[in-house]
Amino acid sequence: MKRMIGAALMALIALGAGAQTKKSVNDTLVVTTTPQMHCSACENKIKQNIRFVKGTKRITTSVPSQKVTIVYDKRKAAVSDYTAAFAKIGYEIKRVNR
Repeated sequence: MKRMIGAALMALIALGAGAQTKKSVNDTLVVTTTPQMHCSACENKIKQNIRFVKGTKRITTSVPSQKVTIVYDKRKAAVSDYTAAFAKIGYEIKRVNR
């Protein structure tokens, strides 16, 4: 009986340790656009089109800081996918430091 309890306890500890070591699959891309965003219509155009890139989790835009922040699943998308998606709607992107 003690062996069974001990084995079950060890299995639970091993499962807990494995859950803590999982690496994050999300990555964040912060870019500026050319031409610059100047109104809410620009922001909406970007949000409505870029959200279709597979793996996109969240998009935030800021006209005052001229930044677009994209959180995405790096297993499903790459920076080149976003470069192509922005090009389709008439923008070039340049990566910036957070």
